[in-house]
Amino acid sequence: MINFDQERPFDGVQIEALLDAAFGPDRFNKSSYSLRETVAPLASLSHVARAEGRIVGTVRFWPVLIKDLLRGSCEKALLLGPLAVAPSMQKYGIGSQLMNRSLAAASLAGHRRILLVGDIDYYCRFGFKNVLPNYITMPGGKDARRLLVRQNTSLPSLPAVGKIISADSVSVMPVGSIAAEYERDLPVAAA
Repeated sequence: MINFDQERPFDGVQIEALLDAAFGPDRFNKSSYSLRETVAPLASLSHVARAEGRIVGTVRFWPVLIKDLLRGSCEKALLLGPLAVAPSMQKYGIGSQLMNRSLAAASLAGHRRILLVGDIDYYCRFGFKNVLPNYITMPGGKDARRLLVRQNTSLPSLPAVGKIISADSVSVMPVGSIAAEYERDLPVAAA
């Protein structure tokens, strides 16, 4: 029997082992991991699946900002991920159940824009759409083609050109460096 519930503080070791099994050691090289380095996952939205006392599935949410590189403004969002299911437990619908439960919890908590880097063929069934043709990147200018969004239709549209940054980036940035950061992140036009 599989039980679904909120992640607990003592689940961290089992979750890390599951993520290692699902994604391997290269998972830390993904652009999304740099957004997670200085912030904790939102405990109230992070869920696990348990079978016989062992964690067999996990999904987490992280606070991020979408920086509009043309206007200089920032919008709050959530970054979903990673979603992982133990290789031996895949094909039982655990990932879908985790997605549905965690998205419902995020909606109830008032979060109206969720981003993730993933495969549109899998995530479209949960209401995610490609961010393209908007050009929004993850750190290092990566993953623009795989960036997906699920958002409330009442929200303003995504910026035409943007960058996903850690939710703590703006709060620690000195005021004098905001202009330099803005200019540095502008895309370079091809000649």
